[in-house]
Amino acid sequence: MGDFAAVVTRHMDARGMSLRATARAAGYSDHTLVSKVLNGRRVVTPYMAAKLDRALRADGEIIAAAQSAIAGANASQSTPAAQANTGGKSGTGLTATTHPPATANRVIARGDTLSALNNGLVTSAEWPVWFGMRLAHLIGLVDNWREATADLDSLQTILHREVLMLDAAGPDNDEVRALHALSRRQALITLAALPLTLTATSSISVGALSPSAATDFFLSRCAASLTACWHLLRGSDLSAVYQMLSSYLLALEGTAQRQSRYQQAAARLASQAHRICGIVALHRNQLRVREHHCKQALYYATLASDKGSQASALISLASTYFYDADPARAASVYEQASALESGMSALQRSRVYAELSVVYGQLSREREAVRATGLAEELYPDDPEQDPSFLYAEFTPASLSLETGLAYAALAEQYPGRGYEHKAAGIFARVDEMTSAVPDRIRFEVVNHQARTAVLTGDLDAFEGYMNRGIEGVVLLASGQRRREMQAALRLALNLWPRETRMKALTDGVQQVIGPDAIKGSG
Repeated sequence: MGDFAAVVTRHMDARGMSLRATARAAGYSDHTLVSKVLNGRRVVTPYMAAKLDRALRADGEIIAAAQSAIAGANASQSTPAAQANTGGKSGTGLTATTHPPATANRVIARGDTLSALNNGLVTSAEWPVWFGMRLAHLIGLVDNWREATADLDSLQTILHREVLMLDAAGPDNDEVRALHALSRRQALITLAALPLTLTATSSISVGALSPSAATDFFLSRCAASLTACWHLLRGSDLSAVYQMLSSYLLALEGTAQRQSRYQQAAARLASQAHRICGIVALHRNQLRVREHHCKQALYYATLASDKGSQASALISLASTYFYDADPARAASVYEQASALESGMSALQRSRVYAELSVVYGQLSREREAVRATGLAEELYPDDPEQDPSFLYAEFTPASLSLETGLAYAALAEQYPGRGYEHKAAGIFARVDEMTSAVPDRIRFEVVNHQARTAVLTGDLDAFEGYMNRGIEGVVLLASGQRRREMQAALRLALNLWPRETRMKALTDGVQQVIGPDAIKGSG
């Protein structure tokens, strides 16, 4: 780790940046984690290396130093006795362990995976070719995966971290970034579609493979598909995600419902699939459909005897009732999820308290709301990408700011004059300052609530700006839920500024995009 720390320190000195400034530039709110890595108390992760490389403009030197550090750390741990117990995967040249992060680090540290991540080696014309080569490698990894019952979590972790690294290593040039984004999307769509070639009217068929090998093959492809779908949800591909999931969900559920050694693994995947379908249903304004998917997610998580998956399903179900304007019912389900705390990761626990704080605020439970926001921020990991639930927890740093901001906005409406609206506005503003990528769904949800909060602070200029940005989100995502949020903010504004001429022009513009019922219910 000494060489890696020396490289990072040299670039910090060259740019005159302190440790705190470097951590902030890399997207970390606290410098502690970076300090531990540089002091050798923690092993650097590929994702952190990519973020530091970009923040310090090191042109791939920090990434290369991290590869050497990770490879050295893994080599020192790879004794013959340890390798004998890992269950090597035939045809992949990889070793799978029962510790997903270590497995993922070992895979990503290979030279053939990251050798091209120095952006100087990948020109604009080469991005599609490079992504095609990476995609072929990943499909080979998926299709040679065996013993799906024991290692699907590791497979998803490997694929997830690979995508994170590809995202972090993207080019800065706008024109090249567009080509990188298109190539990335095509690669993710291909991974998401992998199970489609194996399903036909809910049956699984892969040629001459035995039934057992065919099921292994199918489940590994489902795991890859779901990993890709979680990443696609961070953009605007909601309809494509639903179309692909619905094509193989019935076959996956069939495997999950049959008693076999595959049942628990298939049930965990089915739970993820229903949660993703529930997210798409929300943006189609289909709350009853979302509720059904969330209950199915809970059913399969229970079938899998997986407390982490059960907690995620309960959180999704509770948020359904939040969006349905039923905070009492939402609070009850969130409290059920919090009872599973011993089986939850830190990131999941943080999400439970963050979302619980919002409904507590709506229910005028002021002390409990403020306490829950504090717990959510305290529990949030320094490096959330390393949390075992990060892929499917749906709780990025932007999500934390969204929920805590919503909690104070709810308190502002329940307790006018106590300054909660200004606290909410300050928390929402953090999202605009984040250097890490913010999922489009979350970014525009924050924008819509910034518009509503601007009404509470009496700032018409800010309200106008946020509404214009919100229109962009409705168009990009084709989201009924984002549309509903804009309508609610507009109605609140019209009640406060009923004779303001600027409101007339703004209302006309919003109605052109979201329809003539944009002000329905105002008064």
